[in-house]
Amino acid sequence: MATDAAHLEPLIAEIVRQVLAEAALAPAPAAPDDPPIRPGRVDRQVAEVLHEVFSRAPQPPFRPIPGLDRLADPAGLQALAKATPSRIGVGRAGLRYPTKTYLDLRTDHGLAREAVAAVPPAEFVRALGAVELRTKAADLDTFLLHPNLGRELDEASLQVLRNQGTRGADVQIILADGLSAWAAQKNPGLLAALQRALTAAGFSHGKPLWVHRARIAVADQIGVEMGAKATVIGLGERPGLGTGDSLSLYLAWNPKVGQDNAEKNCISNVRPAGLGVEEAARQAAEIFQKAQAIGQGGLAVSTPQRTW
Repeated sequence: MATDAAHLEPLIAEIVRQVLAEAALAPAPAAPDDPPIRPGRVDRQVAEVLHEVFSRAPQPPFRPIPGLDRLADPAGLQALAKATPSRIGVGRAGLRYPTKTYLDLRTDHGLAREAVAAVPPAEFVRALGAVELRTKAADLDTFLLHPNLGRELDEASLQVLRNQGTRGADVQIILADGLSAWAAQKNPGLLAALQRALTAAGFSHGKPLWVHRARIAVADQIGVEMGAKATVIGLGERPGLGTGDSLSLYLAWNPKVGQDNAEKNCISNVRPAGLGVEEAARQAAEIFQKAQAIGQGGLAVSTPQRTW
């Protein structure tokens, strides 16, 4: 082995010498013709594209977006940037992000990683007044590497569910950590909002459940075990940059183990900076009313319109 290293070292040194010599002879890259863009400024062509994209009004239309009519003006661009977590008009330093933007990206990436690894405080779960359950994913690594284990309760939790759960409720409410335990913590009013909306719509809901290390499909097993007409599970979405607080609701009418996703409905981006808990709960109740009327959920149910 030592002899091989002795032969390799001069070869490597020669290769490095040749590469350095070629680099020294290579012409320097030409400077870009366009001047650097400073943060807070954008050229008129870019402004027109942004205006066209952001002015596409869905039905029903979203609330007015500040600064949309004056994007070429630094003040207008700044107003738009403040109205959204998206990175708009951040500028550049040469071919790179400005230092602040780069550091913000690193920070948000770190927050996303922390959200995945977060564990909800015991006092938060107790305050929900929910029956506490666990899946077969015993730890975070198992949960991330083996998603199927997050779709089934462990044997101890299955027994707890049978002893403490509510059988035969119209809608079984389930909350879980999912891929971001922060999501449930940052939307603390969700459970109460769901209970109010379902009660107002004429649905019973029984004891709520909290499931640790849960995937969406654990609701199928729970729904079948409890004989519920429907289930709704709210759990943390896979975090994006700076969005570790985003939660989704997954609704299933007539739940069954292995139920196809096309038979379910999803209400996503439930977070303080997105869809509020009251609106999400209202939409969930409306979806269940429509599903009850036709005897099925999923694609057969039209999406509720937002009320602002």
